Amino acid sequence: MERKRARHTALVIITIFAGVAALTFLISLLIRGYRPNWKQRQLKLLPNGLLVAKSYPDGAGVFINGKLATATNDTLNLPPKKYQIKIEKDGFLPWQKELTIKKEVVGQTNAVLFLSAPDLRPLTNTGAVNPIFSPNGTKIIYAVTKASSPRKNGIWLLDLSSALPLTRANTKQLTGPMEKIDWEKSHFVWSPDNKSVILIEKKKLQVSKAYLINTDRFTPPEQLNDVSYQLSLILRQWQNEEKEELKNKLKKLPEQLVKIATESASLISFSPDEKRFFYLATESAKIAENLIPHPPARSTQPEERGIKPNNIYVYDLKEDTNFRLGTTEEKAPIYWLDNRHLLFINQEKSEIKVIEADATNEQTIYSGPFEDNFIFPSPSGKSLIILTSLHPDSPGDLYEVRVR
Repeated sequence: MERKRARHTALVIITIFAGVAALTFLISLLIRGYRPNWKQRQLKLLPNGLLVAKSYPDGAGVFINGKLATATNDTLNLPPKKYQIKIEKDGFLPWQKELTIKKEVVGQTNAVLFLSAPDLRPLTNTGAVNPIFSPNGTKIIYAVTKASSPRKNGIWLLDLSSALPLTRANTKQLTGPMEKIDWEKSHFVWSPDNKSVILIEKKKLQVSKAYLINTDRFTPPEQLNDVSYQLSLILRQWQNEEKEELKNKLKKLPEQLVKIATESASLISFSPDEKRFFYLATESAKIAENLIPHPPARSTQPEERGIKPNNIYVYDLKEDTNFRLGTTEEKAPIYWLDNRHLLFINQEKSEIKVIEADATNEQTIYSGPFEDNFIFPSPSGKSLIILTSLHPDSPGDLYEVRVR
């Protein structure tokens, strides 16, 4: 009797464990995207893929093949195939992309939505002559030459590293009026460490003056030292420092990419998180397949591993993808807006455009006036800094254009 009871207990325990195992297996299938489906009067579990529909900001409508399916942020189970995904929200430009859903793979939209009506606010009000960004993108140096109060003339610094929103309070004066400088024949050069600049004046193609200016403190004009006699030495040293910094970044690349970057490319620029870089191809070359292991949710956008001269490409160090953005005539100058978006100017229409690193979602985010092709992203990636004049009798000033 006891044996029979023991066998019964063992059978119950085994049944429970088998049921738990079956349930666990079924749940794992559901998590991986499998869904029940009736075919020929038989219940089958068919493999699906998952689409995590995210947007920034969220609460946007998600359209799949033209039909409203849900709102961000949400997760959808979809049969494996290609879909046209569109994400829309009032007050923002629409985001759209063709995505290939693969079985048991989680895909994401991560759509960044840009404002359809950018917000414009002034950062200077005394004019900004010859502005230039620091190498790390957190400072702008510029000259003021026509302020109502002469003591405000001189060289100024706009600090973009402080918390948003940016205001005129982020500016500070580095030196006073420099009456003997011909500003139309002058320009600034930043040091690689972002701590100093050189003001260079040229006359008849020859350097006439060169002042080294510390950006951490105010220096009266009469105390500025003319370093024109050693300018070539200083600039050569700075160039060597920039080359060494780029060399250290290139060490992270696969060996073949290092060779391409050093022998067949120029204008190399890494994204802020250094997980992607864009480059201008100067010679034809071929990027081998599978340079690094591919993640399951690798981009499904068409890439080009054969590079051609005068074309701009973006290589992704995480996914081993190489996307062609366009030619230098179409997209120059070009800058990183954030880790996944790049800025460029449409020269024909004088528009500022943005494009994703996988060469999709090219959009115009600003079509107002701006001068001298001066556009740079703010460190936050949520706004642009432009040089423009909103009145014919006013000098060009720096403005922040909030696009996100």
